Amino acid sequence: MGNSASQLPYSIDNQVGTPQDHSGWALHNGKSTDGNATPVTVFVGKKPLLAKHPMAPRFPTKMALLPALHHYNQCRKLRHPHILKVLATLDTDNPTAAAESGPGSSSASSSSSAAALEASNKAASGDLIIVTEPCIPLDQWLNSNPSHEQLAWGLECIIQGLHFLHASASLSHGNLHPGSLYVTPSGDVKLWNFCLMTQVGPNLGPSNHFIEWEQSSTPESYRSPERVQLNYTGISNGGGVHAIDSYSLGVLIDYWFKGQIPAVLIKAVQRLQTPNIKMRPRLQPLLQCPVFNTPLQKLQKQFEEITIQPIEHKVELWGNLGLSMQAELIPQDLATYKVLPLIQAGIQTTCSNETLISQDLYRREGTS
Repeated sequence: MGNSASQLPYSIDNQVGTPQDHSGWALHNGKSTDGNATPVTVFVGKKPLLAKHPMAPRFPTKMALLPALHHYNQCRKLRHPHILKVLATLDTDNPTAAAESGPGSSSASSSSSAAALEASNKAASGDLIIVTEPCIPLDQWLNSNPSHEQLAWGLECIIQGLHFLHASASLSHGNLHPGSLYVTPSGDVKLWNFCLMTQVGPNLGPSNHFIEWEQSSTPESYRSPERVQLNYTGISNGGGVHAIDSYSLGVLIDYWFKGQIPAVLIKAVQRLQTPNIKMRPRLQPLLQCPVFNTPLQKLQKQFEEITIQPIEHKVELWGNLGLSMQAELIPQDLATYKVLPLIQAGIQTTCSNETLISQDLYRREGTS
């Protein structure tokens, strides 16, 4: 991959996924080179191959390079617990360029950045490298037969991630389907594959990039009726920033449960897939459905919020943790990859904070 790849503080190890399976990106295992050997996943897009890799067999002239550049540009700007965490990026044709960061961007800056990337890389021969937290493709996780509670939590992760894009960043993902989702070792499902991400709103969007590439990038069954009809004006003046993702989510839920949608979700799925774009609901209220109200979900939410909770709540959570593990409410992967790191971080924080140590000693003296 060239000497410039060595600038990353991560190794790029064995390949575990072919470009054909990941929109032109090859998946590799990797690890940090800081002495800790922390596992990572590395997405590698070779630009000469991307320029020859069709987005879909039915569009043999639509090559994957420009959508890959769009994804590369966008994924670095997004930070949310349910979006795959980017640790480092590198364009080997421009190794000195700083990675962009920040939660979203304006349409003007986004389009200009994308245009600059496209212009500078059109005839390039290098690699695009994205280092993320460890993950596996969604289908690999689904084939491991996760429990009903794990499925419910994974679906909640997707909804929360999409809600963030819609409500906080005013962005539509635009390409929601199984190939755009990855799962971390702790069982969190994360959004990825932002090759179509676009702003949508009253008299705004979707972008020209979305219009040019959406037919070839998104599987046909996940394209909403207005997309199939190429009615892009209807999208901008229709149901809001969430509408095209809401439709795709309805299709995904059927796939998620292998056609056996829980009865309490059926009406919601029907509303998500209504042909009337103005009638498609926003996603956050969907989480009020009882299917998401599980002991595992409550634990996951507590783990997510633990850093902002008062000490009394933290003590209560850790105090009940043993009982939860004895009752097998916590899957082994969750215990290993989320609970244990939280405990380690808590111990390190306490041991390095003299005030907390003093408070603990005071409590001990008061009870002696």
